[in-house]
Amino acid sequence: MSENEVEDKLTSSVIVFKYIDDKDVFQKFYSRMLAKRLIHGQSISMDAEEGMINRLKQACGYEFTSKLHRMFTDMSVSSDLNSKFMEFVRGREADLAINFSIFVLQAGAWPLGQASVSTFAIPQELEKSVQLFEEFYNTSFSGRKLSWLHHLCTAELKMSYLRKSYIVTVGTYQMSILLMFNSADSVAYRELMEHCHMQEKEFNKQLQSLLEAKLLNSDAENHESLNENSILTLNMSYSNKRTKFKISAAIQKETPQEVSNSRRTLRLMKTGSCTCKQRS
Repeated sequence: MSENEVEDKLTSSVIVFKYIDDKDVFQKFYSRMLAKRLIHGQSISMDAEEGMINRLKQACGYEFTSKLHRMFTDMSVSSDLNSKFMEFVRGREADLAINFSIFVLQAGAWPLGQASVSTFAIPQELEKSVQLFEEFYNTSFSGRKLSWLHHLCTAELKMSYLRKSYIVTVGTYQMSILLMFNSADSVAYRELMEHCHMQEKEFNKQLQSLLEAKLLNSDAENHESLNENSILTLNMSYSNKRTKFKISAAIQKETPQEVSNSRRTLRLMKTGSCTCKQRS
């Protein structure tokens, strides 16, 4: 769409929004979807995102959109932090051996709960980068604590073991599984899960995505019959029309339980008056 068409769509959306009774519900889901777009780089236009937020502010006031504005601020601050971190690394004459970038997000502004996050041991390839960033951040900001949200992170891996090289974008959990095959073509299910230190349910979900994408093969009759004695093997005959592709992690999807929890929380919060009133 052209810029004018986008403006018309946003204006029309706000007109409809003004007729919504439960604006708190809208705000809850809008902030969660915006968070995913910002973190995973899925926004078509950051200007359009900001334009929509400004329209919501005009309709409902600053309080309604304050957290949305803080989310945008965090993204720009994180870009500056990455630049300063690379200066810090160069000053230490350290070699990270990978390209590493982060988003530092204010816990109070982002709807990113950790209730369902699995345990996880970061791969050895990431340890140096993580340790150096924590050292850099602690020297820059005293009294702040970092909580790593590995389930929201992504990684780019270069597959060089096939006839043609590929670059695949995966989640951090998937990356941890695939990196185990740097030293062996076949790895036991139990060994993979112990290496990742993940809960079995989450580990299965991530492993299934790699099997369905045909990057890995198993000796089981089907994916559902995997057990701790199963053997996973690199698919040495893998091919893809694209040299650069993405494997989506199931955890990024909005689950029915998350939707239900959001609605239940909002019902408990409602006190009979709306936090946002329509302006004439």
